[in-house]
Amino acid sequence: MKGAKILALVGLALGLGGCSLLLGQKEEPVDFWQPVLSPDGRFLAYVARPGEAKTYGLYLLDLASGEERLLVRMDQDVVYPTWSPDGTRIAFISMQEKDNWDLFVVEVATARVQRLTTDPALDVNPAWAADGTIVFNSNRGGTWGAWAIHPDGTGLRRLSFDRPRP
Repeated sequence: MKGAKILALVGLALGLGGCSLLLGQKEEPVDFWQPVLSPDGRFLAYVARPGEAKTYGLYLLDLASGEERLLVRMDQDVVYPTWSPDGTRIAFISMQEKDNWDLFVVEVATARVQRLTTDPALDVNPAWAADGTIVFNSNRGGTWGAWAIHPDGTGLRRLSFDRPRP
């Protein structure tokens, strides 16, 4: 299980800072990471750490006006945003406890954040289903699998089965 956590964190490091974090090179300033277009094409959500900020936050860019808005800032990085099919919410992951990535949802209009998971396992790679359910990967129980949860934090269920190990 520890190896899986290390592998997931290496993947996250590559996503946030590219090879420079792993190879000891100087990290270049970045305007944005992980851009995702809203379903109606009007907004770009992305992860950024501008200026002297210590953590990556979730930003929205109105593509018509060019207006940027900070939507979520937390004590730890906010990463892997994904829009709900109706464009009213964005799911993302963040680490609020050491080595524990969990799922969160933010209401775009109000910036109200709700934490969906609190399990000590890694909950990563959120994606919205057409019915509004959030599908994600987790290593709950010691093996990776696909899980689903409603955006209000109810209805957690495992979707995949355990594959036999060679």
